[in-house]
Order: sequence, then structure tokens, then C-alpha cells
Amino acid sequence: MSSRLVYIALLMVPIAAAAQSAPAKQPPADLQAFVSVQFGPEFEVMKDFPMLTGDFNGDGIEDAAIVATTHGGFQPDSGQFRVIDPSSAYFGLGDPKITSQFASKYPGGPRYVLIIHGSGSEGWRAKNPKDRFVIINLAFDHLSVGRVKRKKKIIDDIGVEETGILNSFLFWNGRRYEWQPGASEL
Repeated sequence: MSSRLVYIALLMVPIAAAAQSAPAKQPPADLQAFVSVQFGPEFEVMKDFPMLTGDFNGDGIEDAAIVATTHGGFQPDSGQFRVIDPSSAYFGLGDPKITSQFASKYPGGPRYVLIIHGSGSEGWRAKNPKDRFVIINLAFDHLSVGRVKRKKKIIDDIGVEETGILNSFLFWNGRRYEWQPGASEL
């Protein structure tokens, strides 16, 4: 009897994990134009990665995460967005003025995660979103939306997978994004 319960429980784990992960939506046709307006023309959307949407900051308004690259760098102090490096900060060196100088490990150029905190009924599509972030030096092959519980509140997080090396996740702690190795808590 107990072996049946263990078998059923093992079957339910992938089902529960799939239910927690919101499917990535097909990006709008004008996503590149939108990214150029919100972040600058130097950012090029990487079409190999899906655009992720969820409530990443827990305010009840839809946010977006978009993978992009640049071919000539970008101005980290543009005033349009905040450049952050949560994975390097986890290891004690999170100053983007220093870590933005690190070389990219990807042959096609660096990969950035652009996060837009939405505002109003338009969410992340708003002309003036609540906040914009460029996350640098994040090693990944695959991103997904997950769930994490923070201070009795369940919010969406961004699952980060570097195939065969490390699974981790990004979450909003109420003030900033943090990177955490391992799987998200829910």
C-alpha cells in the first residue's frame, strides 16, 4: 500500500511543477520596437528565447522579462533603466560598474534579461512602466516562470537554467532582485 502512495506522489511532482509554471506567451510582433523605446535601440531581442510574463514584483500587475543582446555594448547609466547583477552580488561582487566589464561567455554576444514592471491596466505594455531593469552576467540556457513564497505572499519568479550546470531563480525581495541557486520554493 505504501509503495503505491510513493508511486502516486512521484507521478504528481511533474504535474504540480507544470501547473506552477505559467506558459510563455508569444511575443507581440512589435516587441523589438517596444524594447527599443523602453531600453534603447542598442538592445536586440533574442528570438530564441520566449518572452515571460508574470507578476514578478507582487503588485498584482503583469510584468515582462525579455532576453536581449547588444553588439556594441550599452550605456549602463542611461537613466532609462537600472543595471543590476544579482548573480554576482550573491557571491559578493554586485557592483554593475565593475561587473559590466566582464567578458561574455556566449559566442553570439552577451545575454541580458530585460525586466519591465508594469503599471496600470496596460501592465508591462504601458508607455511609462513602473520600473525597468537590465540584468547582466546571468548564465542561462533556458528561462521559465515559477512561484516563490516571500513573507507569506506568493509571487512569480524567473527560473534560470544553465543546462547541465546549475538551476537557480530570480525573485523580487520587495526592494531589488535577488539570485538564488537551486529550485524555487514552490
